Amino acid sequence: MDAEELMMYMLLDMSVKGSYSFRVKSILKNMDCYPVQEKGDDEILKSSKPDFIGINYYSSICVKENKEHRINYQLPPFFRSSMFEVCPNEHLKKTKWMSNGIDPLGIRSIIYKIYNRYALPIIITENGMAYSDVLENNRVHDTYRIEYLSAHIKEVLRAKEEGYPVFGYCPWSFIDVVSSHQGFSKRYGLVYVNRTDQDIMDCKRYKKDSFYWYKEIIERNGENI
Repeated sequence: MDAEELMMYMLLDMSVKGSYSFRVKSILKNMDCYPVQEKGDDEILKSSKPDFIGINYYSSICVKENKEHRINYQLPPFFRSSMFEVCPNEHLKKTKWMSNGIDPLGIRSIIYKIYNRYALPIIITENGMAYSDVLENNRVHDTYRIEYLSAHIKEVLRAKEEGYPVFGYCPWSFIDVVSSHQGFSKRYGLVYVNRTDQDIMDCKRYKKDSFYWYKEIIERNGENI
């Protein structure tokens, strides 16, 4: 619960409700990290809220009790805590670039949690499979990406069928783009870009098998999943 409060709900609560939860307020004050408030701040923060919430989902994250209460400063900021620590989920299939594991059920779970807390329409703004794709005879046979996207879209559609207002789904990404840490070694695109980190090459585009598969999916609005 603390991990969700600090890693996910804290910023969304402020963006949607204009205030932190009582639990987060208590944690921040005990850490002497609570922001300085001035007169009129509450009115400004509560005066507007978003029309919808966009969710970027790739994999779920597991946590366990931080028994030593030591903060790992090698982790990203919101992953650092003396109360919990991120740990592997041994039940999930992992890949080189998906180290947390592949968890399609997680995307439906987060739709439930976000809507039940904020009651705002939802769009999946990013969801995708990272892989070091290989171009062979001008083709990329990325069945692994098709399997990943298919499994996740099924879960999104199930939530939508149950009544949750999911009004859009956007795979990441249409074309291979530069990853912030792994360059072109880590690819998400439905379209392959012919270059490497060391060699620009011709940057020619090649439609992957997932491109043709997804083309049929959007033509039928997911009915053929």
